[in-house]
Amino acid sequence: MSGLVFKVAPGERFIINGATLENGDKPARIRVVEGDARVLRCRDAMHPTEVDTPVKQIYYAIQLLVTGDLSEDETVPAIDAECARLEEVFDHIDPELIPVLRSMIGRANYYSAMCHLRQIMPIEAELLALPGNGAAPLRQAKVA
Repeated sequence: MSGLVFKVAPGERFIINGATLENGDKPARIRVVEGDARVLRCRDAMHPTEVDTPVKQIYYAIQLLVTGDLSEDETVPAIDAECARLEEVFDHIDPELIPVLRSMIGRANYYSAMCHLRQIMPIEAELLALPGNGAAPLRQAKVA
């Protein structure tokens, strides 16, 4: 079976190519056979009011790429530049954390990048919570 296959819970909403769909009363498996379809589960979507850190800004920008609300030509270079800044901050924690993210974004593997960013968010929160942590570069991102 080729294409994207994902499971949806009863009543779960998801977006495919800009249209919001809602599953019925039973769990379902959805297969998207078009390789260029833009799919986002609503439970994976971040609300704009939640975007308050650089990692979340990157996540949100990728989310808008997935929904088609931002252009790849303009957004991907800005995301990559922000990732380069974050690489300096996260390098001492895990030197592969941001390079792996940049690789996913470079291959347009946006859903995987969003999953990877969800793992980075708690680390970022810990860094930002540390007093005098020198994480000032984390507070000013410039994407989306």
